[in-house]
Amino acid sequence: MTPFTNVIALRSNPQLVSFRNYVLSFYAYDGIYPIEDVSVAKVETAIQDYIKIVTSPKNFFEWGDGDSLDRERVRDLLLKDYHIMKLLSEVSK
Repeated sequence: MTPFTNVIALRSNPQLVSFRNYVLSFYAYDGIYPIEDVSVAKVETAIQDYIKIVTSPKNFFEWGDGDSLDRERVRDLLLKDYHIMKLLSEVSK
């Protein structure tokens, strides 16, 4: 899989658009397992980060064509980002 470094490239790839929609169907506000404050932009960023991980020769992860394992790994990136931002907002109070 070719790394996608911007949203335009991601949005022009039908497989990644389908995967983005699949992730959103689980974790968006109206998804099966909603995550607070998940947006299309956050999911696209997490997908881009995940693609960088799976295309890095230093990692042993492989792209599973947008399967449930890929979705769960993107979810983990979303949760990591969410928890860091929540902690930062609590510290700044």
